[in-house]
Amino acid sequence: MDYLVTGADGLLGTAIIKYLSKRYDVKGYGKDTLDVTNRVATHNILFKDNPKIIIHTAANTDAEDCEKNPDKAYSVNSNGTKNIVDFILSIKKQIILVYISSTGVYGKKQQDPYTENDIAIPTTIHHKSKLNAEGFVSQLENHLIIRTGWLFGGELMKKKNFVYNRLLEGEKNDLIYSDYEQRGNPTFVNDVCAQIELLIQKKCYGLYNCVGEGVATRYEYVKEIISYSGLFCKVIKSPHKKFNRIAPVSFNESAINYKLNSLKINVMQPWEKALSDYVRTINLYKK
Repeated sequence: MDYLVTGADGLLGTAIIKYLSKRYDVKGYGKDTLDVTNRVATHNILFKDNPKIIIHTAANTDAEDCEKNPDKAYSVNSNGTKNIVDFILSIKKQIILVYISSTGVYGKKQQDPYTENDIAIPTTIHHKSKLNAEGFVSQLENHLIIRTGWLFGGELMKKKNFVYNRLLEGEKNDLIYSDYEQRGNPTFVNDVCAQIELLIQKKCYGLYNCVGEGVATRYEYVKEIISYSGLFCKVIKSPHKKFNRIAPVSFNESAINYKLNSLKINVMQPWEKALSDYVRTINLYKK
């Protein structure tokens, strides 16, 4: 087998399988078929399938739930990743592990977009558990740590399809309130898939930011979603505190693809272009 993908029922995992299956032998496992917190079951599956490359997207990405249930967050995000790493170390084979992390791990120490050279000081349980997992992954000789941004795209019915959920909200309401304080990089899942494939082909291992080009506030992001859709709903600027989040998320989750640009292998699109194309695809589908 060429690729094994964990988190196959998630937004990014689904997109990766669809993207890679056109050219490779790919097998995906969702949370119902692979519990990465079960060390023995995880090792048995990996041994049986014998993949050349593992793309590990499985995670608890609900920042609010992670704050309420830190043990669960570390069990899935950290220990689940360690189980995969330990398997690769134990068999002494050159399996490539691609780990999906988040630009949220950088924390809130600066206002400018982060590069891979900035020290990560995460502020939430979710991001602390992800950074902890990165430490395990970095033990491997052939590894990729992908710190990505505000993912969008993929199948419409996925629970975490942010763009489609905002379109549904815009169809039902005259007004949408959106955070004008938090900043990040809207990032198209298909671009992440293409970038991962290229990094593997080029044998470029290590840590990489992998985000849509350009920075936006949540307000600017949502406003563009509604604008591209042609809906008449109005997007209203709202302060971060209006949304009553438990997780102390950073106001700045933005990043720059510094290493990708340095190597001249950056295929990530400007977020507005990718978003416009994706919303157009949704509009065509709905017709």
